[in-house]
Amino acid sequence: MTLTDERTGACPEELLEDSYLARLGDGETVWASVRGHLSEAQAMRLKDCVFIMLKPDAIESGRHEAVLAGMKAAGWQLLHAHTVLSFGPRHFEDLYKYNLTVRNEHNMMGVWWLNGRLYAMGPGVALMFRIPPTADRTAHQRVKDLKGVSDPFAGSPGELRWEARGSNTALNLLHAADDPISTAREFLIFGTPEQLRRALLRADAIASGDPGAGPSAEAELREQLFLTQPGRRSLDLASVMIRMKSRIRAGEPSADLWRETERTYAMYREIADQETSIVHRWSRFCALNAEERRVLDRLRREEVSPLMRRLAAPEDYDFELSVEVRAECARRGVTLDAWETLALDTGLYYHQERS
Repeated sequence: MTLTDERTGACPEELLEDSYLARLGDGETVWASVRGHLSEAQAMRLKDCVFIMLKPDAIESGRHEAVLAGMKAAGWQLLHAHTVLSFGPRHFEDLYKYNLTVRNEHNMMGVWWLNGRLYAMGPGVALMFRIPPTADRTAHQRVKDLKGVSDPFAGSPGELRWEARGSNTALNLLHAADDPISTAREFLIFGTPEQLRRALLRADAIASGDPGAGPSAEAELREQLFLTQPGRRSLDLASVMIRMKSRIRAGEPSADLWRETERTYAMYREIADQETSIVHRWSRFCALNAEERRVLDRLRREEVSPLMRRLAAPEDYDFELSVEVRAECARRGVTLDAWETLALDTGLYYHQERS
């Protein structure tokens, strides 16, 4: 179905809301593109539908389960799910098109090189939900409220990124469209027009009380998640640093260092395994580092490498530390895989920004 030859006019205001796209004056252009695939009646259904991407870090950490559970508890109704097994550079650029521009005062131009690396890690899962608006909040505003702020450290209990323990501003588990017209635009970056039309038909079926519409979407999600092979590792900065510190300590030659720090490193491992908020984990991590520094200060200088001392001072962490750790790991033959490298780089970059 193609409607590009029809006179589309301006995008209806209720499909724009207060998004970057609207503020930058591109609503009419995107509306014309969407109307190439949807009738106006179909497009108006987007008011209650929201595009969401479970980002690769949600899958790798296994935190997608907590995110999905939070969505279900909020009453969001699944309409569509499909796995994006491989993200290309254009996917990231198109998805964040209205962030990656100097026309947006809150643009991401300074960190696109870092944030874009996440999507090269794949896979992710593209989702569409039906979310009925309330008297004072649209569907997309409700998603924004529950999703939480970009930085999980600055979030609050009850928000998805806080509860599911997002790692940092780059590895924050999920992306959501800002408004109805963006839902259509972003869905079509990863899905087909036919998939979009089918999702909107399912929204109508759920709204009309069809008992089979919801379960069929849930079955689709289970099938798509099977393709992703989810992981179970924590990617927050404290957890990654505990693994790095433990590996570097393993290569230290001093028996005194091993003996004197044994208790502290056993406690590091305990907090790395705990189901707790990243804010609490970071607080405990800093406290244990203070204890470790007191131990290291009692040892002779030649018994402790400079990097061990540097790693025990989280108040001085900066992005350059990532370079030092990677170089030292390479020198010692210590394994550091792509996910750990990304978690280290993004964690230290945003830690420095926050500090």
